[in-house]
Amino acid sequence: MNNISDKVFKRIKENNIKPKSRYYFITKNYFIWSIFGISILIGSLAFSMILFISKQLDWDIYPYLKENILRTILINLPYFWLFFFCLFIGIAYYHFIHTKKGYHFKFISILLFSLIVSIILGTSLYFNGFSESLEGIFSEKIPYYKNLVYTREKQWMNPQKGLLAGIIAEVELSENSFILIDLENNRWKVDATEATWKGRLIPSLNLKIKLIGKIQENYNFKALEIRPWQGQRKFNKK
Repeated sequence: MNNISDKVFKRIKENNIKPKSRYYFITKNYFIWSIFGISILIGSLAFSMILFISKQLDWDIYPYLKENILRTILINLPYFWLFFFCLFIGIAYYHFIHTKKGYHFKFISILLFSLIVSIILGTSLYFNGFSESLEGIFSEKIPYYKNLVYTREKQWMNPQKGLLAGIIAEVELSENSFILIDLENNRWKVDATEATWKGRLIPSLNLKIKLIGKIQENYNFKALEIRPWQGQRKFNKK
């Protein structure tokens, strides 16, 4: 036993090993807990963005387009934010097990705790309008952000499949047709003779709308249903 102790002390002396102070371990523990908390917070932000983006999409239009429901879900999933959500849940788990008593807890317990806290906080952020503000900031300040996220704009800018969105630029006297400037700044002549206007809409200048219908030649579009840009309405097939 004495030989082992002598060897240990000899090695400490040779390598000039100094014991770390109590404050070092306290600081390290606080640092790990801080990273855990930040990871949970970022995971919550990511979840709030998942809710916001998913809520913005009009899920009811896909039966009309005869799209497969599984394919629809796979297309519409906000993968960008799902990646960040999973990443920071993983970071939170990693740092939690490195806290002073973190190793006592099972993997599933830590994971569920991180998920539940992130979902609760994320839902609260969503209902308080924080995710909508964050979406606006990201769209304006981060280059190519809109290319990474499947937004309502992408969903509705698909004239080949009968979806179009934009702002009314001119209204014909008959009120059965109008000129629409779409979200990509293209100019369309819209025939609304057979269209159903939802949400008590009436054709008026600078009104932002979503249209379901059929594309025709030379930037002509026959509208079957017209919706307000904000909000979702059920599509009733005739």
